[in-house]
Amino acid sequence: MTLAITTVTASIAALSVTGLSIRDVDNIPVEVLDRMCPILYPEPIEFVSSFVVTPMSFGTAGSGHFDVDYVLRYAFAFMLPGSVRGSLSRYKEFVQLWEDLWDKIIISDNITGCVSLMPAGSVSFGPILDPSGKTVIGSHVLFGVKEFE
Repeated sequence: MTLAITTVTASIAALSVTGLSIRDVDNIPVEVLDRMCPILYPEPIEFVSSFVVTPMSFGTAGSGHFDVDYVLRYAFAFMLPGSVRGSLSRYKEFVQLWEDLWDKIIISDNITGCVSLMPAGSVSFGPILDPSGKTVIGSHVLFGVKEFE
């Protein structure tokens, strides 16, 4: 059984969403700076969760087939608080960029390493913490991944 988590993350990073910088696991920012925003990056805390392996056929671990399901947690930093006067005036732009990201994910045929990549769970819009512990305006994005082994 060979997992493809890094293949999936590379596919996500390779997506092109106008106005959004998407990072891979080897390029997570230590701190989100204003000039980086908006940016989507793997959330270093609880990046992989809900990891479940389900046997789908008889056989030993080497010859049996499995479904592998897990959730990847990303941070979507739209802007720093106070970086723009009247931050709420950009809220529609934030929501539109979030929609554009999901539109790209849902219709993309370029996601490799998995059978499906879909939204997983609830996502809150508002203040989140960057890897340095600084508050940014954004949301967490949860990707539900299914791999067949």
